[in-house]
Amino acid sequence: MRILALVAITVSFAIQCSSLAKRQDYEASLRAYESGDLSKTISLLPSKENKGFISVLEKAHLSFLNGGTNYKDLESLAEESKERLRFSATRSLKSFFYLESEDGYYASEAEIIYLHILLGLYYSRVEEYDKAKIQARYAGNLLSGEWSAEGQFDDPTLRLLLASLWLSTGSKEEAMVDFRKATQLKPQSHSIRSLTSETFPADGEFIFIFGGPGAEPSMDPSVNLNFIRGLRNLKFQTSGKQSTLLLLDNNKTLSLSLEKGTLGWYERHLIRDNEISELIQDSKYFQLVSATALKEGTKGTLKITGSVLVGAAIVALGAGIVYLGAEASSEELAAAGITIMISGFKLGSEWVDQSIEDAKTNIKEDLDISTEYRYVRFFPEYVWIGKSKSKLNNPKLSSQHGPVTYHLTPAIGKIKVRFGFVPDLQKP
Repeated sequence: MRILALVAITVSFAIQCSSLAKRQDYEASLRAYESGDLSKTISLLPSKENKGFISVLEKAHLSFLNGGTNYKDLESLAEESKERLRFSATRSLKSFFYLESEDGYYASEAEIIYLHILLGLYYSRVEEYDKAKIQARYAGNLLSGEWSAEGQFDDPTLRLLLASLWLSTGSKEEAMVDFRKATQLKPQSHSIRSLTSETFPADGEFIFIFGGPGAEPSMDPSVNLNFIRGLRNLKFQTSGKQSTLLLLDNNKTLSLSLEKGTLGWYERHLIRDNEISELIQDSKYFQLVSATALKEGTKGTLKITGSVLVGAAIVALGAGIVYLGAEASSEELAAAGITIMISGFKLGSEWVDQSIEDAKTNIKEDLDISTEYRYVRFFPEYVWIGKSKSKLNNPKLSSQHGPVTYHLTPAIGKIKVRFGFVPDLQKP
């Protein structure tokens, strides 16, 4: 009965996860994204969660970088997020907010804030500046944590994005507020600090480039051998080269400033995810651990038993040959039998060891939840920013090591802001 129950749990778990997009479902779109082909990336996105939070935000983000203007799905998601937004507090995070979507996904703070900034940028692209300002104020309130005295989430890259949105609406003073806040959060950045003291000329441009193919989760087993929590720790890894980027426009060359720091979006996501759904996740994970251990334990027992039997048979064969050699007074035949017996012992031992290692490997693969961890992909690993004092006519991106793959959008807004994307995987 216990075996049947665990089998039923495993089947139920598999059915529940089959309708959700996993890492393997993103392989084609990620390859296109890494090549800089945004149109192809969008066309290859997984279709399993077509109208879910993750799917809508990913598509809207990629479409914006590709110069798109269709924001209707994102607009609906933004309105829904306001109704579903929840605020909470824990001992480790002090305070945080999250959104539980209809498909059971817990959107992170960075994802929710970026959703509203992105919608505001879409509004600016189609010159609906009043609507853009509403989204900017909402995102600013979430970043400022007016609902909480301590522990609120804030981030310099999101502040730079919010300042870009304010600039696109022509609101210089509001943009300066967020540039100054970004400076407080990242005081070591001379480039961000300079933005708070320089004016933005009417015919100039602010440049904002998304960098890197996006972080990916991987298993990070804890040294604490807790059967449940020690196995499901995750970490995010990045692969972008963090190149030195140059903007070329006719005879003008502008060095863009590399601003790191978006890895904090993902790390906060992990911490928050553990806080708000710890019991649920552990419960599901315990089911998977139990089912996997039973399956591999049964397979391992059968393999080990088979290995012992085969080894014993070979030893018995060798012993028989030794007996025949003794009966025939043949030293060569007896020596051959002894060799076969030794080989039987050795081969049986090796097969037992291999069976144990195979079981360990299979358990590790089955329990690697990084392939199914849910989050919004295609976000930047870092960004480059810069400012041109005059209008850009034919801008191109390059690096100190030569050409780069990139995509630039036309400048938008009352004060011009130009966005772009560089996968940044080329070898120096």
